[in-house]
Amino acid sequence: MNTTLERPTIRHVHGRRMQCKDIPDEILCDAVRHTAPPWPLQPGDARWRMSWDVHDALETVMGPIPERLFRAKIKRLFAKGLLGGCDCGCRGDFHLTEECKAGAYLCGYC
Repeated sequence: MNTTLERPTIRHVHGRRMQCKDIPDEILCDAVRHTAPPWPLQPGDARWRMSWDVHDALETVMGPIPERLFRAKIKRLFAKGLLGGCDCGCRGDFHLTEECKAGAYLCGYC
């Protein structure tokens, strides 16, 4: 018996398919902000967060979010300059641009 929970591929809100606009920017930025980096930080280290950890944190607040919708919303936040890192669809490596611009480190993406 497979006990792995699979994320839905479609979610409906208000009688229609969920869209990026249904995920508030601030809620997703808070999910990034409250997700711990996957390794202990050393002085000057980047605060990268893995995609799956951020996705889990977002789902804790909003309920199930399809993977493709999550990726699309992440790309929009990159385009708006709210997130930095890698949005290619690999493991993630997201951080808030405000952290990068605060002078603690420079990621090379911002």
